[in-house]
Parts: sequence; structure tokens; C-alpha cells
Amino acid sequence: MDSIEFDGDLGRAPQQTRSRETLTRLTDAAEKLFAEKGYDGASVSDIVTMARCSVGSFYARFKDKESLFLHIHDRQCDMLIQRIDFLCDLFRSENASLEVMVRQSVRALFLFAGQRRSLTRVFIQRSGMDTVFHARYARTWGEVRKRLRPSLLSRKHEISHPGPERAVDFTIQLMHSGWANDVLHHQMKDVTGQESGEALIEDLTDACL
Repeated sequence: MDSIEFDGDLGRAPQQTRSRETLTRLTDAAEKLFAEKGYDGASVSDIVTMARCSVGSFYARFKDKESLFLHIHDRQCDMLIQRIDFLCDLFRSENASLEVMVRQSVRALFLFAGQRRSLTRVFIQRSGMDTVFHARYARTWGEVRKRLRPSLLSRKHEISHPGPERAVDFTIQLMHSGWANDVLHHQMKDVTGQESGEALIEDLTDACL
């Protein structure tokens, strides 16, 4: 990805096992620290200490903390898109109904968020303050929409709304809004009255349908 500073002597991403292991330790440590402390609270020194790497090893791979942060964001976005791709392939192979598609799409998004909620919260918060980063975030959701939309429209005969395309676009928008709200306010149920877990998945599915 363009956020990685490749080894200068090779001109490519590190291929040796030891170098790959170092890269993995750096990214894993950074993910944990960004999730726990946020972007500003995690320093390069903290990251290399947790990763058991040298500062030189860090700068051989990344220009700065920002480039590592963007690399991690890209990696998480790729994981989300791969999950949606798998889901859409499953919809096609199983000839899934509209209800099944919506329910399983909502479930997949919320399970993904639940596995990486603290880190995803950092990304969403950054998106609200940084227009350049927001464009990266928006591109990812554009890719999610591009994949889900054809699957949902393949069952448009099951959509009661007179404008199926508009209904599907609103459904995907509602999925994203519910997903982002759950990431940001998961621990505020007593304040918001919002359900969580399976109840929230069911409620959002019903609202989309």
C-alpha cells in the first residue's frame, strides 16, 4: 500500500521471514495501542517497545506514525471488503432471499465492528475531524455499497417500495448509520436507550425491511 515505506535497498516490501515478522509485530502493537490510547496517545516509542523492535526497524518500514496508522486503516478496510465479498458470493450460491441478505449483512457488519470496536472508533473519530482521512473512509463504504447493492437489487421483486433502487440505497445508508452509532456509543445504552447485540441486529433488520 502507498502508506508503507519499502526497504530502500530492495525497493519492495520485505520478503524475508524475519522482516515479515517484524512488520507484523509493529502493526499488531500499533493496533493495540491506537485502540487503547487513540492516535495522539500512542507514540512511536510505545509502539517499538511493545513490538520489541528497534526505532530503526520502524523507520525502515514507515515514514512516520501517520503512515503506519494509514497502513492499519487500509488493512482493516481490506478485511471488511473481503468479508462483504464472501457474503455476496454466499448470497448468490444460496439464492438467498432479501430478508436473509439484509439480516446477514447487518450481522456481518456488527460482528466485524464488535471484534475491532475500539480501533474502529478511532478511525470514525478521525474521519469526523480530517477531510482527507474522511475521503479514505468514504471510499471504503463506497466499496461496501458497490458490492451489496447489486445483491439486494437482485431481489427487487421482494421490495414493496415503488423505487427499489432508492429503497436499497436507504437500506445501506441505514446499515452504515446503525453500525457507526454502535461503534461510537456501544457503552452508552443507559443514556441512549439503544439495544445491543442480537436485539440491535434484529431491530435494524426490521427497520431496513
